[in-house]
Amino acid sequence: MEYFTVLEIGSGSFKLHKENNFSLRFESSLGKGLVKGSLNSESILISKKSIENKILPFLKEHLIDTSDVLVFATSAIRQAMSDPNGSGLYFVDMVKSYGFKDVNIFSEAQECEYAAWAVLQEIGDLHDQFQMLDTGGASHQLVEFNDQKIIKKQSFPIGSHSKLNELSMPDFFELGFSKSLPIAIIGTTGFILNHVFNCNRNTIKEMIKTMETQSIEERRNFLKLMISEDSVYELFVDFRLAVMPNALKIIYNCVDSLNSNKFLLSTSQAMNYISRFGFTPFEASKQ
Repeated sequence: MEYFTVLEIGSGSFKLHKENNFSLRFESSLGKGLVKGSLNSESILISKKSIENKILPFLKEHLIDTSDVLVFATSAIRQAMSDPNGSGLYFVDMVKSYGFKDVNIFSEAQECEYAAWAVLQEIGDLHDQFQMLDTGGASHQLVEFNDQKIIKKQSFPIGSHSKLNELSMPDFFELGFSKSLPIAIIGTTGFILNHVFNCNRNTIKEMIKTMETQSIEERRNFLKLMISEDSVYELFVDFRLAVMPNALKIIYNCVDSLNSNKFLLSTSQAMNYISRFGFTPFEASKQ
């Protein structure tokens, strides 16, 4: 099977992925300073440098034409497309100027669904009823499954770059999600938590308490004490460690309000599904 090369324009990072070949992350920070849908000029510059100095050279080295890459964008760009100052359109045009054929801007529903389909492909046949939480830089999504079908999904415009002290966190139980179901936490922070031995709600609570007062380097060393797999250490980059307490607070709010006691291991994200099946819906991918 020949897989697609995928570029995800996330609100915290770019993800350049080809299933069973490579999976790389580069800083975007597009969700940082996102005010009323207007992209921060510093974040645009960071993204531009990541594309020019890291993503394009990697593609060239591996003989991958930019026009063959499937590109999709999530919450930050979705919000910015409504910016009356045109920052979203400017950013998308900039990406296309590098030779990428198109930028598929996911709706809230699509952002939920593609991540959910990735998790269903990986662990759906192992569990009858469970939930999935996907965290990003400018939003997070909760999906509930029953019998390999999505029965409830919702996206929230709150992410690791958000000013959480100025926002009301969602009460998932009041919104109709079931309590005490097993939950798969995906996204980069979820991937890191999957490698923390015997991770539970109290573990996350203690991690927040400890990391909030730490410097970036102290956070890096703290995580290395909790995780033995060296391969995970490459994710402990400054821009991610800077917002990780926020990401953990978003995760804790979800698992605490739903009394989640069992965490399911899932390493798949939307990029994994799209690399395998393109933008084909889940039901069609099974045919």
